[in-house]
Amino acid sequence: MKKWILAALFGCSVAQADMLEALKAYENQNYTQAQQQFAELVPLGNELAVFNLGAMAYQGEGQAKDLSEAIAYFMLAIELQHPQAKDVLADLTKNATEQQLEQANQRFEQLKRSVVIAATDLDKPRDVSLPQPIKRVSPEYPISAARNGQYGYVKLRFLVDEQGKVAAVDTMDAYPQNVFEKASVKAVKRWRYEPSGQKHLMNVQLSYALDGGVKVSAVEATVTEHNLWAYSLAGSPQHQLALGMLLSLIDIQSGNGFWYNPALPLTAAAADFSIYEKRAALRVGFEGFWGYAVVRVAADGTITEQIKTDFEPRSEVTSLVGLKLKGNVEADVYRLHRRSDISSRGVSITPSIEVSRAMSGMFWWEQAAKNGNLDAQRIMAAYDRQWENYLLSLNNAEVMAWTGTRLILEGQREQGMQLLEQAIAKNYKPAAQMKKQFM
Repeated sequence: MKKWILAALFGCSVAQADMLEALKAYENQNYTQAQQQFAELVPLGNELAVFNLGAMAYQGEGQAKDLSEAIAYFMLAIELQHPQAKDVLADLTKNATEQQLEQANQRFEQLKRSVVIAATDLDKPRDVSLPQPIKRVSPEYPISAARNGQYGYVKLRFLVDEQGKVAAVDTMDAYPQNVFEKASVKAVKRWRYEPSGQKHLMNVQLSYALDGGVKVSAVEATVTEHNLWAYSLAGSPQHQLALGMLLSLIDIQSGNGFWYNPALPLTAAAADFSIYEKRAALRVGFEGFWGYAVVRVAADGTITEQIKTDFEPRSEVTSLVGLKLKGNVEADVYRLHRRSDISSRGVSITPSIEVSRAMSGMFWWEQAAKNGNLDAQRIMAAYDRQWENYLLSLNNAEVMAWTGTRLILEGQREQGMQLLEQAIAKNYKPAAQMKKQFM
């Protein structure tokens, strides 16, 4: 029984890894420190931390043995999808009294309320209801990066004013760090968008590569050279962060879409980079569709299943099953998207390759974030309101500034200005530029 925690680390498909210090404390029998570190990760929805706390409660490590407490933690670990918790719980409940089970249920409800981060939807469509660019200045490739053959990307977010000018800009994440950021910010500051009479928050990813783009083989070589896949599976948050960045880079460049099936296993001997190979384009054989959908198709192009749909009110089509896509079908799943703001365009069809969540850059960012990695948490906060709220509770200046701006644009001026003021007080420079736009 005492080997539960280490068995969970190496047996779990994705070990939570800022836990490595907690596990080290556990191995050194510093149970108080280990328990404290595990407990700090519970609000982040960290299933391994929850599992470990259950094991320690059952084994009486750093505390008196408490079967009810252990059962409650294992119940929460099941809800957070820890792969071993269900079997362990089944064994423990056999020896529990009705009173202990009642206490466990009450404690479970209490623990569940303490979790502030739930699983992130990896398959969200991008927001395209934004003004279109009328001038884009290409960033200069840093001489040192070109000389060294470096490739990478920078993802930026920025505020566009009513006239279409970029009023404030900052980086969200970048790979590698401290290489392409300055050139990216300098270029985006010169971009112009269609005047809309409104302010907008935007984001963009700029990719850097020589000779026609980032080669999948080069990314695969980087992952192999630094053993990123193995270390990420073993639980290193720094490797998880880097792997997430590389997968995000080639995801955008591949032209394919991906459907991250939660039923598929996370583990594999190596990452499958063949999913980024270009697939044949398809076209619709029907009219009247507006919205977003993920569908499964037969070999002849007939749509057999709607995996996810979001029909716009103007859509004449309300069910896609039985309709056909035309062309050479090279995937089982496709994404259909037709924008309501550009009526002259037809339906965009993207092959949506069914893969494990482990091939998603955001999945690895989420793992690193759940392990307490601040850089990963900042990235997640730009995509997920749960992480945004979490970092707001920690008074993170960057998140306060961009959240404040968003709130002002949504009509919550007083609350938004307060957050901007707090970010300025913490010396986050873009916050002052943002505030000027609302004075």
